[in-house]
Amino acid sequence: MTSEFRRSFKLKAKRQFKPHSKQHHFGSKSKISIAHLTASGIWSKHNRALSWYNSWLALQFVNLPSDLFGIFPPPKENCDEENESEDYWQPFVSTFLRIEDLITSSDSITIDQIIALLKDEGLLRADGTEGDNDERNYHYARYFVFCVLGWQTMLFTPTPKGSSNGILGAETPQLAIDETDGCCGYTHMSLQQDRRGCSNEPLSEFLMGFGVLLPSKSLCLDEDPNIQHAFHKQTEVHARTFNAYSLSAVAGLRIKWVDALACHLEFNSTTKEISLFRFPSFCQSLLLEYTKGRRRNVIHACATTSSSRSYWATEEEVNQLLVEILLSYRLLFGQTRKSRSLFRSSLNPFIKNHFVKKVAYDVNVRDPILSALCGTKDSFDSILSGLVEKDLYHLPRDFPILRYRISVLQRYLSITTPRTWLQLWRDNRDSAGWLTFWAVIAFGVFGSVMAFLQVVLQFVQIIQQ
Repeated sequence: MTSEFRRSFKLKAKRQFKPHSKQHHFGSKSKISIAHLTASGIWSKHNRALSWYNSWLALQFVNLPSDLFGIFPPPKENCDEENESEDYWQPFVSTFLRIEDLITSSDSITIDQIIALLKDEGLLRADGTEGDNDERNYHYARYFVFCVLGWQTMLFTPTPKGSSNGILGAETPQLAIDETDGCCGYTHMSLQQDRRGCSNEPLSEFLMGFGVLLPSKSLCLDEDPNIQHAFHKQTEVHARTFNAYSLSAVAGLRIKWVDALACHLEFNSTTKEISLFRFPSFCQSLLLEYTKGRRRNVIHACATTSSSRSYWATEEEVNQLLVEILLSYRLLFGQTRKSRSLFRSSLNPFIKNHFVKKVAYDVNVRDPILSALCGTKDSFDSILSGLVEKDLYHLPRDFPILRYRISVLQRYLSITTPRTWLQLWRDNRDSAGWLTFWAVIAFGVFGSVMAFLQVVLQFVQIIQQ
C-alpha cells in the first residue's frame, strides 16, 4: 500500500458513512452499498493508478462475516442495528493500517504477536470482556489478520468463512487459501495451515507452509524430466510465436483472470487454463514506492532473510518478480497485433463477455493500466521506466523468476499440433513451413479444379458430337 493511500485513507475513513443513512445493511440482513463506501473517495489525486483498490477493499469488507466484528471494541455511540457494519468501518480501516505498520517494521513478527499488540493498543477487544466467546474471537482475530495479509500482499485469496475449508471453531482450526483462484502446481502445495503456525512462525515461514508463493530466481521444482529438460534447454522465447493468441487459438488454452498475484502465469494442465493477475497497477505502485526509497511494503516484509531458504524470494527478488509480471503482459499481449486484438475483443477482464473466466465485481474495480499494457502497441515507458521490450527474450536474464512457468507453457505450445483446419490456418509459428503447406494446398486445389473443369469440358464435347 502506498503512502498517498495511507494518508488519504486515514483522513477520509471517518467520512465513508453518513450517520443518517438507513439504506445500507450487512451480513444476512441485506447488502451494503459499495458505492456508498467509496463515494467520498479514499484515494488521493496523486494515486489514480490504484483508484480501484478502495472499491476492491470495500468488497472484502462487505464479504466479511458479521460475527467477526465481535473482535473489535463496541462502538462508543449508539448504533442502528440495521446499519451495524457502518459503525465498524472506521475500526476496520484503523486496524488494517496498523497491521501494515506492524508487519513492515519487523522481519520476524507472527500473527499472534500482531493480535497481542492490537489488543494492547485497544484496536481489538481485550480478553475477558466476552467470557465464553474469548476463544471464538481469537479464532476470528487470526482469520482477520490472515485476510489482511492476503489483501495487502495480494499473494493469495483467503477462503471465505463458511466454506468447506473454513476456520470456524476448534473443530476447524485451519487458515485456508481459496483453491478456486488459480491454485495449482508447486505454487500451492497445501491449501491449509494449522493455527499453531500463527503463534510460532514469522510470516514468511508461515506462508511457506502453503507452497512457493514467492519463488526465487531460476527455480524449477518439477521433477518431471521433460519439464526439467525444457527448463534448462529452452532459454529463449520469441514474442512472435509465444503470445496469448498462439496459446489461445493454436494450443486451445483459456485465460483465467485472478486476484492472486502468486498465481500469475500458472498453467493448470487439467482445466487447460492460464491464470493471469488482473491488477498490474498494484505491481507498479509497489515498485515505485520501494525504488523511490519511501518505504517497504508488506509483500517485501514477507521475503526471506535466511540463506537456507533458497527457494523463497529475497526483497530484491520480490522486486524482480513484480518487474517480470509487468513485462509479461507485453510479451503475451502488447507486442503482437493479433494478441492485442484478442484482448480488446474478448479477453479484457473488466468487460463482461462469455469469453472471460472472471469479471470485475464492481464498475469501479478496474485497473487503469491493464488495457495500456495489453491492448495498445505504444511504448509503455510512462507506466514504468526501465522495462525494455524485445523481440527475443533470454529467460535466465529477462525472466529469471517466471522462467519456469514460461518454460512449461512454451513446451506445451511446442508439442501441440493443430487438429482442425482453423487451427492449421492460425498456426504460423513456422512461417516457412506454414507458407509451404498452404502453397501445396492451394496448388493441389487449383490442380483438382482444373482437372474437374477439363473432365466437364470433355463431357460437353462428347454430348455435342
